[in-house]
Amino acid sequence: MAPAMQTIADLTTRTRATTGDIPPPLVGATTTVIGNEMLVFAGRLVTTRRMTNDMYVLNLDTLVWTRFIPPPGAERPPRPRYFHSANVHKNQLVVFGGMGYSRSSEDGLCALDDVCIFDVSKMEWRYGTIAPTLYNARARYAHLSSVSGNLLVIVGGQDMNNQYIPEINVFDIEKWEWIQVRPLSKQCGAYRSVCVSADLPAGFTDNEEVADYGFGNEDQNKGTTGKRQDSLPKPMDQANYRMSYNPAATPSTTSHSPIFLYSNYNFTDVKRELQVFLPPTQTAQFQVQDRSLEMSGSALPPGLRFPTGQMLGYHMILAGTYLTPQKQAFQLWSLNVSNLIWTKMETGATLSVGSWNRGVLYEAQNQFLVFGNRDRSLLDDYNHRQTNFEHVVVINTECFGIYQPPKPSFAPIAQEMGLSMLNDPSLSDFEISTRDGITIPVNSMIISRRWPYFKKLIEGSKEDVEIEDHSKEARSLSDQEVQPVMRKKVSLSPSKRTMLIPEPYSVVFALLQFLYADNLLTAQQHQPVVLAQLLILSDMYSIPRLKELASHALHQMLTLSTATLIYETAALSNAHALQVRALKVMINAKKAMTLSTANGQKPTGLNLSMPLNQLSRSATPMLNTGLTTPSTPSFGQKEGSNYFEFPAVTQPPTPATPPPQPGSLFSLSSSKPKSPPVSPAPKKPASTKEKDSDSVSVGKKSKAQVAAERRKAQEKLLAQYGPSSFSFNFNM
Repeated sequence: MAPAMQTIADLTTRTRATTGDIPPPLVGATTTVIGNEMLVFAGRLVTTRRMTNDMYVLNLDTLVWTRFIPPPGAERPPRPRYFHSANVHKNQLVVFGGMGYSRSSEDGLCALDDVCIFDVSKMEWRYGTIAPTLYNARARYAHLSSVSGNLLVIVGGQDMNNQYIPEINVFDIEKWEWIQVRPLSKQCGAYRSVCVSADLPAGFTDNEEVADYGFGNEDQNKGTTGKRQDSLPKPMDQANYRMSYNPAATPSTTSHSPIFLYSNYNFTDVKRELQVFLPPTQTAQFQVQDRSLEMSGSALPPGLRFPTGQMLGYHMILAGTYLTPQKQAFQLWSLNVSNLIWTKMETGATLSVGSWNRGVLYEAQNQFLVFGNRDRSLLDDYNHRQTNFEHVVVINTECFGIYQPPKPSFAPIAQEMGLSMLNDPSLSDFEISTRDGITIPVNSMIISRRWPYFKKLIEGSKEDVEIEDHSKEARSLSDQEVQPVMRKKVSLSPSKRTMLIPEPYSVVFALLQFLYADNLLTAQQHQPVVLAQLLILSDMYSIPRLKELASHALHQMLTLSTATLIYETAALSNAHALQVRALKVMINAKKAMTLSTANGQKPTGLNLSMPLNQLSRSATPMLNTGLTTPSTPSFGQKEGSNYFEFPAVTQPPTPATPPPQPGSLFSLSSSKPKSPPVSPAPKKPASTKEKDSDSVSVGKKSKAQVAAERRKAQEKLLAQYGPSSFSFNFNM
């Protein structure tokens, strides 16, 4: 039987089975990720319709389930419940509300309003007494919740009469008290809405003024009608939405994050709404902006039932069940919060077969996990509101350009100081020699701290010198001398300590800039060819920080002109997600060319004849990577620029004799490298009809010949790395 055709989308997903104490099928249970574990708490059993308060823990690395049973004498778990909420605060699980049992009601059920904490580090429950105030939240279930800083925000939900609760309540987790209550002019619940706290990278802020129709700016003496129109902005407030970076900003552990509230309803003619709750001001008041009219995209999400939302980097991932008479599937969409553009995450046919019910984000690995059972019916399980945990689909979100950007490791002033030290030869005690014969003075202590391989070579070299010196001194001592031989510690002088890195000067200097600043800041470092070499070196010599930064920069500059280079580099450096994303660009380009050719049109915007090694610096975007930037311009840095402007790198003349070939990629030498040889005098240009001994034309080629050869080389690369070698199915 011939193997099934594989699409590019299938490279982003894989299905695995879980083992251990697998939870039974549940209704209304919560799934929360803390670190590398997912906690499933409470819910109602499908078979017996009995509510539970059981806790199951899944190790996300091994996919092994463990049922947690409190030891004797420990605090008892909360009362059984379902359709409650569970959020992460530091290393704790914060549980609120839900529907539970009651002895006083006729049907034996009631809505809950309690708050309890599960300490994951100690694996124990904690409770507290909440003083009654005017801000206390009403009992509810099927509500939305999110944590912003130390505040638990409860949105909407339903009471026991199935009436929506039109209010927002804010609970201070550290003070253990309710501090706010605000009216909500729309119906929100778990059936059709999501509430996501956006832990955006440092410096990611809203550029616009806060609308005066939101929380905190309301006239306390003015009543509200409860209608949605009262919460919408005036036409003048509907400016273009944008968010930007303040690169000098650093994350704060006590700051509050904005909260995104997304709703979809009327599934036959889908309506979509998006509100942004801005962090509270000094008066502890949340402010809201309506962004419903500013969402866009080539396609918008359909009506998703019981959606879940997660924030990763600059994207909100929306997942939920899509049901129509013709199609039943679990879908994933992403919203870029910087420009509010929707994109569908194509995951292949995996989520279209079986019953997939709940999605969670494994942020540490840039993975989105969808739990379910691949052998069951999605429609049947949806009708019972059933969630299964036997199988999990692992989706690599980085393949879609969705990942957590590298975090700044030092303040801007520290990075500026590092680059200034690299330019100061008086602070150096070692020399790096490049393949071009150029010598760069460096500080061996700084290089050793951030490059373990270099440290190992230096320490090994010192041990060899110490042993040799110790033996010479021992032979010179008199036999009558009774004093023990003292080992003499010998350090190599700066003029004789050299390392040869057989890479061009541009790559070596960019590597040293990273080692000094622990970041990729300069325009020189962001040239595609240089970044490609840095990524390969980072994988070869296990420099995780450099690999993370180089991969992030290549993700940002991935275009048609750089796709082939990035694909080959990612394949050599084990960067699977970057490799798949570059392959998508090449496949889409080939599709566009095929369609244009079939329609008799000349492809536009597809410059495949441009050689990658001749990309001009203007073709390389000066991207704001969202990292740190020196606070004051130096090294020729332009005001307002995020990168240092170094002089253009010029390749030194080729040596008349080849440089010494090291046994490995790097070699230590005890002699000072020779100065770069002088360039030989230029020879008289040969005739266009002359040929060398290898019968290679040395004359000037016509533009048509050059273009034809470039096009042929590009087509060869596309054929080698493109879809044909992977047997992909390109049908849309």
